[in-house]
Amino acid sequence: MKYLRSLLPVVAVLFAAPSAAIGAPAGIDPSQINAIYPGVEKLYIDLHQNPELAFQEKRTAATLVARLKALGYQVTSGVGGTGIVAILKNGPGPVVMLRTELDALPIEEKTNLPFASKAKTKSDAGDTFVSHICGHDLHMAAWAGTAELMVKNRKLWHGTLMLVAQPAEEIISGASAMIRDGLFTRFPKPTYALGMHVDHALAAGVVSFHPRFFRAASTSLDVTVYGKVATARTRTALSIPS
Repeated sequence: MKYLRSLLPVVAVLFAAPSAAIGAPAGIDPSQINAIYPGVEKLYIDLHQNPELAFQEKRTAATLVARLKALGYQVTSGVGGTGIVAILKNGPGPVVMLRTELDALPIEEKTNLPFASKAKTKSDAGDTFVSHICGHDLHMAAWAGTAELMVKNRKLWHGTLMLVAQPAEEIISGASAMIRDGLFTRFPKPTYALGMHVDHALAAGVVSFHPRFFRAASTSLDVTVYGKVATARTRTALSIPS
């Protein structure tokens, strides 16, 4: 769990910094992180073992909503489908948004970890395995841990915290669905927005930064294969030119 232990304090400090810039400096005691870590790790394992595909993240969203409400956030669920917006106001100051994703991928996990996902579900392509191969479980756990740390350290910052949990990131539909559902009209418009992603190419505890937009693009490729149509039963009739 070294990446989770490294990501949690990084997210908390970065999240607090913009709000603290016009008030007291951020300074979260590492002992607080160690104190909440077992609960955050437990959440991570639970999310890892119970992944859900795009726009099916009902259990995932409910799990996070329950934690946020218990911390005193003003929580709105069902934004853009299964998305979440949680607000914590703490006096005048900037609005800082921290985003996580909710969805997993239709891929079978073969890590042999004791908490590996065994989940299966139905998709447009039929029955499929589901797993958090992209790390969204890690993002959600750090997001939830940050939410707890920021509540416990209100004296260190002022402004408004806006936590956003986006559905359907993997199919590039969740963000637009939340925006259409009033993400920036029904809720405060963020002064700063933080979007993070784990990266296997970086060592635990190392953070890389890129100004403005980064890895925020998507493309697709359509391939046309010319030949005689055949099924597996009549595969000898299949002909594809070289």
